[in-house]
Amino acid sequence: MRGVLPGLLLWFAGGVAMAAPLTAQQMRTLSTSNPHDLVADVRAGLDAGLYVNDPAGEREALWWMGHAGVNISDAAAVTEAVARLKSLGSVGHDTLAESYAGFLSADQRILRGDGGGVSDALQAAALQLDSSDPARRALAKFQLCDAYTMAGQPEHSQPLCREADAAFAALHDDWNQAQALNDEGSNAYATAQYAQAGQYYQQARALYEKVGDHSQALMVGDNLAQVYLKQGKPEQAIALSRASLADERAAGRESDALNSQYDIARALQAMGKHRDAMEMIAGTVDEARKAHLDAQLPSLLREQSRMAEANGDLKLALAAEREAMQIASGYWKVSLGSQQAELAVRYAAREKEIRIQELERNNQIKNLRLRAAQADVERNAMQLRRQRGTLIAALIAAVSLVVGIVSLLLLLRSQWRHGRELRRQAQEDPLTGVDNRRGFFRRAQAMLERRDADAAPLHALLLFDFDHFKRINDQYGHPFGDIVLNVSLQCLRGVVGNRGRLARLGGEEFVVLCPRLGGSEALRLAEEMRAAIGALAFPDAPDELGVTVSVGMALFDGTRCHDVGSWLRAADDAMYAAKARGRDQVVFAQEVEELLQQVGATPRTAG
Repeated sequence: MRGVLPGLLLWFAGGVAMAAPLTAQQMRTLSTSNPHDLVADVRAGLDAGLYVNDPAGEREALWWMGHAGVNISDAAAVTEAVARLKSLGSVGHDTLAESYAGFLSADQRILRGDGGGVSDALQAAALQLDSSDPARRALAKFQLCDAYTMAGQPEHSQPLCREADAAFAALHDDWNQAQALNDEGSNAYATAQYAQAGQYYQQARALYEKVGDHSQALMVGDNLAQVYLKQGKPEQAIALSRASLADERAAGRESDALNSQYDIARALQAMGKHRDAMEMIAGTVDEARKAHLDAQLPSLLREQSRMAEANGDLKLALAAEREAMQIASGYWKVSLGSQQAELAVRYAAREKEIRIQELERNNQIKNLRLRAAQADVERNAMQLRRQRGTLIAALIAAVSLVVGIVSLLLLLRSQWRHGRELRRQAQEDPLTGVDNRRGFFRRAQAMLERRDADAAPLHALLLFDFDHFKRINDQYGHPFGDIVLNVSLQCLRGVVGNRGRLARLGGEEFVVLCPRLGGSEALRLAEEMRAAIGALAFPDAPDELGVTVSVGMALFDGTRCHDVGSWLRAADDAMYAAKARGRDQVVFAQEVEELLQQVGATPRTAG
């Protein structure tokens, strides 16, 4: 009897405790400070049926459970949270739950070294573009900014982070604003703006301390330690990193702990404690291997290689560098040049479409006001005929109304022009002024929907790519790369003339759509383009600079090339063949097809 009574009391106490779910703020804090317990508590609450009649509460609990799982690399917890959130979204038509699932999936994939996680984040963010809730739109901006930051793409992340920072500030959401500021600091650090990065980190720490999230403040302190190392302050850096490491170890946040150990090793090396630094980095590398954290391993191995080389252990330096290269080559395969780029373009285009729709709604409201004003004019005219004695007063009123109508007409005309300009921007590349990917597809689809699209002379497609353009950007900087693209496109406009329409598909890849040009004329045009680019001289260019293009040509024959996608793929295959043959040349898609039929294979190599 003595054993039964305490057991009943414990059971009753546990039931009382589970009857009160954790608040969103409590779960947010626990997801960092005590993630293991949070995962257990949310699972217990789900099993106890606490959220049966509270889908919104269940959604928030699963969101923070998923965050906790990401922080402690608990794949099972993240997978469970994502699956349950998708079910909530499907059954309850809850787009926020669907977005949460996408953002958690993105974080998990990116931490595993899978670049496709950014695509998940883009799709999840797009679900909240139409939301009337500014907090949801701000969260979508931040999650997309965070995905780009984690994927090491600061140039895409920073504009989104700034928008999220401003939105959270307007909402007086200090915790989420601190999140955005921390990512802004990481992006500034990645682009060597160390002083600015330090300012962002200090602001983020202050906001975390303000809301009482000590664990997050310590984590940002480790980020600030990296800035101190760059500024030659290893003693200050190591103190911050050790404080962060202690908190991360206590909470079981293995991935964050490895980052702190990495910074401690660098600080020890800077302080001249080479042996301690080598032991620390070696242990960190081993832990990352055992945890299969492939996204972190390359940077850890490269740091181990650098330290080993500095300490004279060339064998270890070479082995670590080779392992880093081997691991790095196996991930981030989804880049902005493929599906991710297309999703990013769709996301930006959708934002513009929403603005256009808002303008159109405003125009409709102004039209209604205009009609009402016109009705007033008609009524006043009738009163003028009936009330001859008040002619002067009526005339004054009519003149005022006419002025108002003219003003409304002028405003309506201005709004219409603005809407037309936004539509043009949505289909035009801002750097070069030619059609963008969306504009190209619309123009090509419209052309192929006409009758006899495959009648002679055939439509031609010239797909070209600047050779070794990454090398130009790396050696001379992106501003000079933009100059190369602009000067080249100005030249090609003159070469192409009225024979085709230029468009930019993305990066340094362009296309010329040539209606009814035929095969021989298209080949001649392609050679003229190739020769013109090869002969170009660029302002302030170094003597060794040589700019060339590889061109792939395909004809729309209605069979192999039967729609825009197959036509573009044929030209793309021809362009890759041109690169494989040595670049700076033109290849006809028919030649590629015949060669592949001979060897019975379909190889493609990037270049």
